[in-house]
Amino acid sequence: MWIDNFVQQHLNLPAWGKRDLAISLLLLNLLLLSPTAHAQTPANTSLSSLTDAAEARLQTDLVQRPETWVSSWLAAAPTVSIAALQSQADQGTDELELALSLPLTSPSGHQLNQQWQSIAQHYQQQLLKLRRWYASGQVRNLVWTIAQHQQQQQLLQQQLQTYQGLMAPLQQQAETTEADTYFRYGLQQAQTQLAMLQLEHQQHQQAAEQQLMELTGTRQIPTNLADANPTRLDAAAWQQHPQLALLQLHEQQLYLQQQQNLSGNTPWQVTTRFKRIDTAGISENQIGLQLDIPLSLGAQLSQTEQSNYQISQQQWLQDYQQSRQQIIQQYQQAQAQLSLLEAQYQLLQPHQQLRQQAQSALLLLLQRQEINPDIAQQRLQQLFAEQRQVQLLKQQIQQAYAQLQQAAGVPL
Repeated sequence: MWIDNFVQQHLNLPAWGKRDLAISLLLLNLLLLSPTAHAQTPANTSLSSLTDAAEARLQTDLVQRPETWVSSWLAAAPTVSIAALQSQADQGTDELELALSLPLTSPSGHQLNQQWQSIAQHYQQQLLKLRRWYASGQVRNLVWTIAQHQQQQQLLQQQLQTYQGLMAPLQQQAETTEADTYFRYGLQQAQTQLAMLQLEHQQHQQAAEQQLMELTGTRQIPTNLADANPTRLDAAAWQQHPQLALLQLHEQQLYLQQQQNLSGNTPWQVTTRFKRIDTAGISENQIGLQLDIPLSLGAQLSQTEQSNYQISQQQWLQDYQQSRQQIIQQYQQAQAQLSLLEAQYQLLQPHQQLRQQAQSALLLLLQRQEINPDIAQQRLQQLFAEQRQVQLLKQQIQQAYAQLQQAAGVPL
């Protein structure tokens, strides 16, 4: 390690002194590299603004397609037909005909088009809600991950300072016994373990901040991570989930497609004709208009169209039931996780004061060297681990509330 090399080459200290300085430099290096040492949360950063930024980034990733022109009165493309008939008899009649056919939307087709437009608007709105919900899930996950690693690093730093306080008197002693050396070694090992654990949290935090940067354009997280207006949830809260709402609109689309194939919605055909007739030196021009209106006898569908609709309907029902079941399971799992975390916290929290008193007593025994160093190290590490676990549980409970909102389909 570069710290050890620097100490050995440039400082003339006893072996134990060099190691102590190396550990101190390592801790200083961790503090300087820690994102929390330099990060300052902007005052205007909020969960909503982060979600807005994430949603905007997701929008730019979509393929932008040019808008297509939709006619309100043409049911299909117009057709032009040309016919030239030449007589094979003497003094016969030659004909040249030009026709323009316009497939016009029928009155019932106009009503159907209005329903399509309404469905399209609702579909676009649900797509926006779904994208917002997805962006909210990404933001919730990343900000809570960053916050938890930040808090764990702060707790580890406090615990490292406790060990440094125990080391300070030993380092100032002019003469040391074998017991002092062994005790100092145990403290150094404990410091190293905490420093390595702090480094792991640092790496995880930096990875999450990089993901947040790619998603929102910033590495900063808000001070308040709680949802601004949490929705009161009940057992059926998942029914308003954006995924289910989108599937319900898809069912309406299938129904409109089936209605589109009914004979009553067949386009009306308007044809304008121009005909020129040449007979024995006499020419005649004719102009006419033709209107073809389909006669519908009730709701008529071919067997193929009816079978295709039934297959599509069954596939939709299967997809809907599968999505519904997944959403229910995710919601129930989020509820169960929240209940478990709250139960664990209730078991640990009442002993917090006793834990602090035990830590103070143990540190006093360590300073006086009135306790076996190995036992003291184990007890102190256990107390520190419980302290970190209690603080982590507090954040995990708040995160579980956010995840419950996410499982119910509630966006930020």
